[in-house]
Amino acid sequence: MSSATSHPAADDPAGSGAPEVLVRRYGAGHRTVTRTPRRGPSQHGWLLIAAGATLAAALFVVWIVWGDSQKPVFKDVSFHISSSGQAYADFDLTKDPDQTVTCAVQALNQEHAVVGWNEITIGRVAEAELRGRTSTHRVPVRTTNLATTAGVDSCWSTSE
Repeated sequence: MSSATSHPAADDPAGSGAPEVLVRRYGAGHRTVTRTPRRGPSQHGWLLIAAGATLAAALFVVWIVWGDSQKPVFKDVSFHISSSGQAYADFDLTKDPDQTVTCAVQALNQEHAVVGWNEITIGRVAEAELRGRTSTHRVPVRTTNLATTAGVDSCWSTSE
């Protein structure tokens, strides 16, 4: 018995049931693929990274809050325009008792232009004049023409 077609088992040396043409083209059967080793931190490493990042963020927040608590805080209370050449600004200042602070007080005219400026340095305040850490101050400001308002522009610590 002779046949023009060949038996599939004869053409398939790997015994996978695929014709030899397919075996040569695609390979015989499934191959197992080995997994490449995982790159990057392990689960324990990720936990350490997360803990370190959390600690760094907490330290940053503490640094910001502590730095802001050391800054002097001012609040304008009132002002008085006595003449075209003189104004007074009243303000509350909250600071540490041993801290020396300089405050810039300005007077503005109707067009919001600065017409007067004075810097005052405030050191230790008598205990009788304090309300907690807050004291009230009145600062005179000489003006070049009539002011319509006067108040604190900024305060900063000048103690070392």
